[in-house]
Amino acid sequence: MLWSYGGAAEILTLDLQKGLELARQNNEILLQAHLDKASSREVYRQARAAGLPQLSASLNYSRNWLLPSFVFAGNAVKIGTENNIAGNLNLRQRLYAGGGVRAAIDMARHQMAISGQGEREQRQLVDAAVEEQYYGYLLARELLKVAHLAVARARSNHDQVLARARAGRASQFDQLRAQVQVSSMRVDSIRAENNLRLAQMAFKDVVGLALDRPVAIQGVFRSATVLDLSDLDALLKQGIARRPELARLEHQVDWQQRGVAVERAAKRPSLEFVATGQTQFQSDAFDLGNREWRKSWNTGLVLAIPLFDGQLTGARVAQAQQEVKRAEYDRQRLERAVRLEIQQAYYDVQEAGERIAANRDAVHQAEKGLDIAESRYGRGVGTQLEILDAQLALMQSQTENATARRDRALALMRLERAVGILGE
Repeated sequence: MLWSYGGAAEILTLDLQKGLELARQNNEILLQAHLDKASSREVYRQARAAGLPQLSASLNYSRNWLLPSFVFAGNAVKIGTENNIAGNLNLRQRLYAGGGVRAAIDMARHQMAISGQGEREQRQLVDAAVEEQYYGYLLARELLKVAHLAVARARSNHDQVLARARAGRASQFDQLRAQVQVSSMRVDSIRAENNLRLAQMAFKDVVGLALDRPVAIQGVFRSATVLDLSDLDALLKQGIARRPELARLEHQVDWQQRGVAVERAAKRPSLEFVATGQTQFQSDAFDLGNREWRKSWNTGLVLAIPLFDGQLTGARVAQAQQEVKRAEYDRQRLERAVRLEIQQAYYDVQEAGERIAANRDAVHQAEKGLDIAESRYGRGVGTQLEILDAQLALMQSQTENATARRDRALALMRLERAVGILGE
């Protein structure tokens, strides 16, 4: 579900929280997960219905246009009446089904839990996709600032070279090199502007907005988490307990085990209570008020005992048991994958934090180095190459600083996703 807008639409201001809200409202896969959860509740109601009384009523009317007759002692005698009305009331209550009804209800209950965890998993995936595109936009914005500053420095250097050239203190080669530097930085700036536009479009797409919707995206990289980053073992335990995929497979195993009970119930006796009531009216004329309705009522028990089914039930039970083992293997494999994912995200957080700390001094030193190079060149004791190298070092350090902050924000988000608490 995409938003559309007219040409005079206001600029929509977005931050991460607003983006998450829009994505949860608009994401089609998440909306389908909501429907799956609602559908599982109806499956539970169907399973419960098998153990509840079944009551039905019917009313039949028939008109005999030509009644059969026979001759007795010279007289024609008709058989039956022209109008017949019969009403029936039937009640059936299953008393015992070999545990199949209870097992089916338990299966439906686990199916509801599976759908609930599937919805929770999809919501976390949507949140993760929104955060990833959001941080991608913030990084593109930071890199565009770096590119604009680089262009400004290159132009300032070019102006300085031209001033020295007019005073006869700079060669033509220095002028050409300074001009090349301006052109190169301008190319990087154009590329950064395009990357920012693409990043904004990607963010609008993931939150469900029309790509031409005017927006203003605000915010900064996240730098904190509710998780305790000092205890990796605690994070691993929390991930095993909270990860929706693992919880879903836990219910899947239970669901398969109850399926075994359902199949076993097929070879056990079943007992039902039945009750039937009937009322009937027969007449050649519709004088309902002057006629007596004939009534009957009976109750009984129906016992069904399966004797031989060609070993069909045994085969179905064995197949259900194999599905239980398959689900258990899936869970074991996923648990290992979750542990690995948590550790990778945890170490990514540590690495990005160390990069930020190391790069903080690098940016300061690169700025200081550029000032020194420009001062030396202004006094005529430095070279143009020193300035270009210093500008490149500063641009690289600023780029690495922005990238490291983006990487740490992503690592924090992925760690919360790996532990299973993202957005909760």
